[in-house]
Order: sequence, then structure tokens, then C-alpha cells
Amino acid sequence: MRFIPSLITLTMAIPVVATAEQINLDAASLERIEVQGDFRRHSVQQLSGSIAVLTDDDVKRTSAQHLDDLLHQFANVNYTSGASRGRYLQVRGVGERSEYSDTINPSVGVLIDGIDYSGMGISAIHDIAQIEVFRGPEATRFGANALAGMLNLTTKGPSIAPEGKFSATLANYDSYQLAGLFSNAINDSLGFSLALEQQTSDGFIENGYLNRNDTNNIDEFTARFKLRYQVNQHLMLQLVTHLVDQDNGFDAFSLDNNRTTLSDEPGQDIIRSKALALQAEYTGAEYFTAFGQISWLDANSDYGFDEDWAYAGIHPDEYISTDRYLRDREQLSVDYRLVSTPEGKLGNSDWVFGIYAANKQFDLTRIVFHKNRQFDNELIRRNLAAYAELTTPLNPGWSVITGLRAERYDDDYADTSGNQIQNHDTMWGAKLSLNYQVNQQALIYLLASRGYKVGGVNGEALSKAKDNDLAALQTKASFAPETLYNAEFGVKGSALDQSVVARVAAFYMWRDDMQVKGWLNPNSGPEFSGFIDNAGSGRNYGIEMENRIQVNSHLAVFISASWLKTKLGNYTTIAGDDFTGREQAQAPRFQYSVAADWYITEPLTFNISLQGKDEFFYSDGHSARSSRYELVNLRLSYQLEQWNLALWSRNALDKDIGVRGFYFGNDPRDGYEAHTYEQFAEPRRIGVSASYQF
Repeated sequence: MRFIPSLITLTMAIPVVATAEQINLDAASLERIEVQGDFRRHSVQQLSGSIAVLTDDDVKRTSAQHLDDLLHQFANVNYTSGASRGRYLQVRGVGERSEYSDTINPSVGVLIDGIDYSGMGISAIHDIAQIEVFRGPEATRFGANALAGMLNLTTKGPSIAPEGKFSATLANYDSYQLAGLFSNAINDSLGFSLALEQQTSDGFIENGYLNRNDTNNIDEFTARFKLRYQVNQHLMLQLVTHLVDQDNGFDAFSLDNNRTTLSDEPGQDIIRSKALALQAEYTGAEYFTAFGQISWLDANSDYGFDEDWAYAGIHPDEYISTDRYLRDREQLSVDYRLVSTPEGKLGNSDWVFGIYAANKQFDLTRIVFHKNRQFDNELIRRNLAAYAELTTPLNPGWSVITGLRAERYDDDYADTSGNQIQNHDTMWGAKLSLNYQVNQQALIYLLASRGYKVGGVNGEALSKAKDNDLAALQTKASFAPETLYNAEFGVKGSALDQSVVARVAAFYMWRDDMQVKGWLNPNSGPEFSGFIDNAGSGRNYGIEMENRIQVNSHLAVFISASWLKTKLGNYTTIAGDDFTGREQAQAPRFQYSVAADWYITEPLTFNISLQGKDEFFYSDGHSARSSRYELVNLRLSYQLEQWNLALWSRNALDKDIGVRGFYFGNDPRDGYEAHTYEQFAEPRRIGVSASYQF
């Protein structure tokens, strides 16, 4: 690891060699990427914490059409599928991998325009203006959904003059994408933006039994609308509306562990969601600026699959089953905060104070065909939180940031097995950051933070314990909240002309009452009972870096990399397997991304990226691993006035990349011998895109 101290030294040295005259240059020479998700807008180079930002240019570089296509670019970020799209995120090795009968609280949340989409999966990114990845606990800012981090997405909004972009893409696997974005001002105080997108694909699976190639298809429509109203000099209102209509198939797992399935009843991954948010900003008070948001989301999903992965008649010892989850989710949340103005400082400290409240209801109907069994449950969760943050300058260049959030949650749970359980707890999160702003181009920080996420009820385990009289499952009725402590040291630096930008962070995280996924196989067959358990503790530590180098006017290079070491604390599964001291799931030891933009001529650009990831365990409850992989993306684009034409390839080397894995027996042809079964990401993609922008 000799490169680590060398890199830190280089990063610190970049701006230090500048002359005093250069240091006093206007701030316009600084990198202009501002983080939208923090309490105040800051340049990513001047904000303590490990934060990665992707803009529209980064989306184009890899010809990304979905968030899945972008996540490989982030250091220490991973994801799990188990559905038609990647749905569950992990940061620094922390995060969930599935949600079946029991409602989970994600360790890594997702916000789109301030609306909580955590655990739902995301469709369109065509109108995304910026994607921010907060790595490490962000409880003060985001609460219980940011135990390990947060993805904050901001879409493009209204403009003061007519602006638009229309694009079309054709690709292999009978894929196409149509997208449009238009924004304008109706008058001096009212403006709007509208974004529409349709994606369609046959998917990447051949169903050998049905002789079809579209059982894992993609069919997604997304609409987003913003209306911004400047009421007067001091008050701005914005209405945000989202609509998602996803009608995807789900037929991803094969008994032969390849892309050819034998299912006679392929599954589905359907989501219908609509969301509204009303945002307000008031600047008329002398001592503070007031921000507020009320948001509502209603989502219905139908997720199911052929549980036996085969057809009737494949073997005399077969079983035939489908598993289906009908889930309704409705949430209402309010978030109000006051942010100090220069006149409103406490002494010489800037401050933030806010309150947050949410009411969420989750209704589930699970239908298991071979048992002719239906299981219903309902969870109502109420959250109430107060938070505050102080930024205190100490002397020239030095400052301290202190943040605190206290949150109460109350759960009411009921199901068809007669279980009625109430859970509640009061949790708290905090941050303490010591910052040294060497000059406008360099920041050194030392950060300590505490994150949390709520506990819950193992309703499926309780119901099966009653059905099968299993005392072991009866002990897993509930699981406790988890706490994560993080210590972090970081350095950020950039050259005055922005030819070099570098960020590096080293961290050590301690997980207490770590939540892990447990499984019990009561009848030694293909049916499993899942539940969430608490391991004693966990350790996660490592380093992550991001660099941009403008070699010359024709060549720019982008490098991100991470190294991660994780360990489970005292953890023995309900089946008696001891995994104490083993690496945690979804935690590859290294990841990297190297990309280059080569401007061959003024209109002609060639983009290439190489991304790699080490192998990792798929679960904390078994030892199945993914394979290490390298991913190559290519793009050749031509700019002709307002037109852009591109020929591209993703996963150009056609690698099989595992995005979900299980270890159990599901094949009657070999006596249900246990195997590692994997779901694979997209194979080689080749396509052409055309866009018109004005």
C-alpha cells in the first residue's frame, strides 16, 4: 500500500506550490461542481466527507441508460439485483441484498428530487442533472436511511429560456430508448420542465422451454414534471411530480447457471408509482433562510418468479411452485429547516436547525403456489426527528462542524398469522469534523460520525414458526436497530487551472448490532425461511480515491479506486454455521475505474473506460462468491452543430458479471445438490444513439 501515503502527499502538494497571487484568483477558477444534497451548497472540493459526483457528461461517457450502468464508476459502491434491475445498494460493504416478506430499512437510501425511493429501484436517468454519492454515515442530514451512505439524484429543472433535448437509441437485444426534455419560462415568475422516457428491450435471457427470448424483458416509462413559481422577491415555490410505469419480466436464474432458463411460468417485476413534492424557499427573514418540503409517494409493485426454475415434467422428484409478492407502499413526509444568514450567526457560527416527520404504510400479500398459501402483513411506521448543525471557524483556515440528530420511530405490525407487534425506539446520529482549508484549492479534514437504522419484525419467521412449530424461528420475532461509528481522514486538492483534481479518504467503521440476513431450511428441501438477525459487530475499513487529469487539450483521464477490508463479528447462524471473522457480503476488496476522453478533432470524440471489481461473498449466511471481473465500455461520438451521433458498446469484452447469488439445491436432476446460482448483468451491448439539443 505504498501508493497511499504518496497519493496523499501529492494531493496536498498540488495547491501548495501556487504563488500568493495565484491563490487570490477569483473563485471562478475553482471547480464548479456543487453538492446539492447538503444543508448548504458547497463545491465538492470544499466539503468534508467522502462524496462522489457524476454529471451529465459522465452519463454520456459510458452511454449509460440506467443507474445500474453508472454504479461501476463509484469507488466502494456495489449493488444487488435479484429483480429486473439493481435494487439494493451497498457502500463500503454495508447494505441490504433483498426484500421479501419483511419490510427492510435500507442502509443506503436513494433520493430523487428530495423524494425517498429507497429500495424501489430506479428507471430513467435521461434527465438527471447530477448524481451524488455520500459515503459513510450521514444521519444528521438524512436520518435512518443513511447508515452507510446516500445516493442523491437531482433532475433538470425549469429554465429562463426555451431549452430542449430529444434522443433516440437502438441497440442489440431488440432494444430502443426514446427520451425528451423541454423547459421554458411561461413568464417572469413561472417556469416549467417536462421529461419523458421510454425504454424497451427483450432482455438478455433465452427461455429454452418456452422458446422465447423476452421473458426477462424491459418495458419502462418515466415522466417527471417541475413547475417553479417565484411568488415574490423572497419566496420561491416548486412543484415536483414523478410517474413511473414499469412492466418488466423477471426470469433470470437458470438451473444450468447460464443465460438459458427452463421456466414454464416466468415471473414479473411490475412497479406503478406516482409522487408529488412541494418545495419552498423563503429568504425574507433577516437571520435565517427557511426551506421546506412536503412529499408524497404511492407505489404498487407485483414481483414474482418461477420458484422451481423449471417446467412440469423435468424430473420425477420435481416440485412445482411460484412465489409472488404484491406490495403497496404509501408515504408522506415533511422536512423543514432554517439555515442561518450572515446576520443570524450564533457568535461566529453558522447554524442549521430542522425537523422531520414521516408516516409510511407497507402492505404485503405473498402468494406461494405450491403450498396454496397466502400471507398478508401490514406495517405502519411513524418517524419524528429533530436535527441541528453548527459550523464554527477557529482561526484562518480552520473550522469545526458539529451535527446531531435525534429520531424516534414507532412501528405497528400485524399479519394473517395473528401476530400484532409494536416496536419503538429512540436513536441518534452525530458528526464532528475538523477542517483545515489550506487555500481555495485544498482541504484536509478529520471526521467522526455516527449513523443508525431502525429495527423491525420478522413476520415470515413468526408465521412459519407457528405453522411448523419451530422454536428456533420463534426466537427471531424481532431484530434490533443497528449503529455504525465512522472515523475518516480525507484530503482534497486541485490545481488552479483544474488540470488536476484529486480526492482521497481513509476510513474505519465499527458496526454494532449489525443486521444480517439469516435463512433456515426446516425441511431440507428447496423452501427456506428468511429473517433478519443481529450479529455482534462488524469492522469495515479502507481507502477510496478519485482523480481527474487534463493531460492536454485533447485528452482527459479519470481514475477512481478503492480498497476495502471487512470482518463479521461474533456471528453463528441459526443452522449452526460459524461465520465469525469472515468477510462481509457484497464487500469486494478492491474496485477501480479508469476512463479517458480523447478529443480527436473538434467534433469527434472517443471515450473508453475500464472498470474492475474483486470477488465478494453474496451473503453473510453462506460462502458463495462472485467472480472477479473487468468491464470495458467504448463510445465514438460526432458533434454536428446541435446534433450528436454516437456508436457505443458496453461490456465490450462480453463478461459474465454476477449481480445476485444463492447457494442451495434447486435441481431435481442431481438430487437437489447445493450449488452456487447466479444472476448475471447485461452481456455485450452494442448500440447507436442520436440526440438533438437546443
